[in-house]
Amino acid sequence: MTEHPMARIYGGTPHRFPMLLVDTVEALSPGFGRTFKQVSGNEVMFERFGDAPPALPSCLLVDALGQVAIMLLREPDEVTPSVWYLGGIEAMTFHTPIPAGSALRMEANILKRWRTTVRVEVKAWADAVPAASGVMVLSQRGSKSHESP
Repeated sequence: MTEHPMARIYGGTPHRFPMLLVDTVEALSPGFGRTFKQVSGNEVMFERFGDAPPALPSCLLVDALGQVAIMLLREPDEVTPSVWYLGGIEAMTFHTPIPAGSALRMEANILKRWRTTVRVEVKAWADAVPAASGVMVLSQRGSKSHESP
């Protein structure tokens, strides 16, 4: 029996519909991941666009890139995916809008990891056109400064 197509996604992120923004995983190895999302005109997020051409909002693109990043951070022995929080965004650049009908390719590459914090380089392409790039800082918990070592 083959593994369910969504098993790697559900096992790597706690997100579920309607906030799950990853459709398929192409590559997932320690430190690097590549995923895809088919941006459809039927997305829940496009319901209030009116007559404007639907495009993926940049805030949801950041969330999607974060989902790719946290898939990389799952420990092999974890039964359920860990919850990671966005601690910061460094120099995120949005190059082009992502219209409905696009194939969104997203990549994440771990730059540095220390304790419960990680810096991850993220990139996205709408079809073959660069859509966004930047660095995210993710953390599993709040500041540990109040905790004893």
